Amino acid sequence: FEGRARRITHVDGLVELVDRVLERLAPERHDAAASLCILRAELRNYGLGLAHTHVRINATQVHNAIRKQVDLVSDVNDPRFRRSYLDRVEELLDGVQPVTINFGSLIAERTSTKQLFMVLAQMLKYSDRTAPLRFLIAECDSAFTPLTALYFARLFGVADQIDISPLFETERALEAGSRVIEQLLESPHYRAYVEARGRLCIQTGYSDAGRYLGQTAAAASIERLRFRIVRAMADHGMAHVELVVFDTHGESIGRGAHPGSFAARLAYTDPPAFHAAATRFGVRVKQEVSFQGGDGYLPFLNPATALAVLTRMLEHAQPGTLQAASDDPFYAERAYIREFFTTVKGFQDDLVDDPNYGVLLTTFGANLLFPSGSRAFRRQHEEPAEADAAHASQIRAIPHNAILMQLGLLANSLGGLGAAVDKDPDRFRMLYGSSERFRRIMGIGEFAVAVSDPQVMEAYITVTDPAWWVRRTAAEPHEDSERLLTIARHLRTDLHERQRRVFLRLFQDFTELDRALEELGEAPRSIGCAGLISERSRRTLLVLHAMRLAIIQQIYALAVQIPDFSSRHAVTRRQLVDRLFHLDVPSVVTLLEEIFPQDGDRIRVEDFGEPADYRPDDAQSYRVENDQLFRPLAAYHRLCQRISTAVVHRHGFFG
Repeated sequence: FEGRARRITHVDGLVELVDRVLERLAPERHDAAASLCILRAELRNYGLGLAHTHVRINATQVHNAIRKQVDLVSDVNDPRFRRSYLDRVEELLDGVQPVTINFGSLIAERTSTKQLFMVLAQMLKYSDRTAPLRFLIAECDSAFTPLTALYFARLFGVADQIDISPLFETERALEAGSRVIEQLLESPHYRAYVEARGRLCIQTGYSDAGRYLGQTAAAASIERLRFRIVRAMADHGMAHVELVVFDTHGESIGRGAHPGSFAARLAYTDPPAFHAAATRFGVRVKQEVSFQGGDGYLPFLNPATALAVLTRMLEHAQPGTLQAASDDPFYAERAYIREFFTTVKGFQDDLVDDPNYGVLLTTFGANLLFPSGSRAFRRQHEEPAEADAAHASQIRAIPHNAILMQLGLLANSLGGLGAAVDKDPDRFRMLYGSSERFRRIMGIGEFAVAVSDPQVMEAYITVTDPAWWVRRTAAEPHEDSERLLTIARHLRTDLHERQRRVFLRLFQDFTELDRALEELGEAPRSIGCAGLISERSRRTLLVLHAMRLAIIQQIYALAVQIPDFSSRHAVTRRQLVDRLFHLDVPSVVTLLEEIFPQDGDRIRVEDFGEPADYRPDDAQSYRVENDQLFRPLAAYHRLCQRISTAVVHRHGFFG
């Protein structure tokens, strides 16, 4: 604290030094001048950091931080109290006075939201007060939440340095998002805050929105939200404020990355027609996009591809295409478009709410995958019986999409499109032929159909069918047929039937969509995304799935050969076999190696001072079980995961 005066916390002095060096630089030092100009631009853009800083917190955490002060006794959207809650936050904002803190205050605080605001205050105080800080609030569907964040921002003296950004990604948030913005602009405190900052920030989430609504319906809903927000800004006399839209998505079609060209990727999340509308309303828009994970970094590992990405972005930002985009029939056919994507959303709602869909996702689940993402996939349940009861919404977007891809049917990218097309096939064909925007959104479904095969998913489900294992006994020798019958007896649950029910729904919808695309002739392959996957790649995918299905059957055959053991290990043989049938192999093998150690404790009988000529029989060790059961189980499972990686490379993305 005593040395704060000597700290550099703003770039102005550094920029001034760079300017002075540039003035004195010899004219022929072009390379040095270019490097200094880049340094100056980076200082102005990023401050003393390497990029703009974003922090994230959930709406529930924000509510908990102010619960006692506003007497929060129910959901913030409860119609009985909603207005009262908003009024109480406004009253707090009327009288808020900044407080001072130190690092001890931060350590002592136990409320996540207050603690985060304290961290920001200390960052601005000791590290960098140049670049703005983005304060993202996830699961935001009420104006109460950003107003509460503004109260804490003023309380801790950071309101002039942070941009509060509600994240709209759930169905409820996407529907209520424009009303949330309207209520915020009706608040004199929030209005003054936005005008002082010069920008209104929002964030959308294609990844989770695609998980809840289906990816195509998510794109349409987010675009509709954008239009409503610029209209609300104009209606409230806030057109002079910049609208910052940060569209976050992953690198797969299920998470919002268009499979076509890079220009198509940008136009999918940032439609030119929206910018035309913003121009009509007089609202300036700053568009931000994300490149996530290892897949997202790939284009930036090579200078040539990085330059290509930057060039496509600059081309996308040019205003020349705006008028043509506004004339797209997609925006004239509002009733049909709304009903089309409402049908998709309804299909996905029913699918996610179906407990059988959760069973489909968790039967093999993340056990097919190598861990990935910033957060490792964690089991929601310890035992398969509990996993079978898991709800699909409990599975995060990345593993959700990745599991569907490994099962051979990308349900969240194509599910519901068949039902939507079937409502009015003639209108669908007309709009597909005339609307670039409609074709672009349908490109997600076209690519999903191209890499999907319902028979593959059906084959994975069939592995859990006891009747299928019984039928196989007719062609097997007696010893093998006994093993098959043991597997069948172990599978006498409703696991197969529950998966079968949801598969039939997916299969019917896939068939309707596939037939509709076939009726379009060559268009999906020539101007759509169906042609992005070659026939050779499709055949390779089928071979990979066939190999893995054979390996899974071998795992099942080994699983039922596990010897019985005493109950002192707090787990039963039945439970371990269940887990192996769900491909939870590594943890089970580790436990089996403890229960059946290959080598016992090496004890020298000569060390005990009494003669003994008996020696332990090596035949009584568990070397055979380890060599013939446990190690092969682990090896087969590694092969399953390696095949999953091969499937990923054929698709071009992980999840």
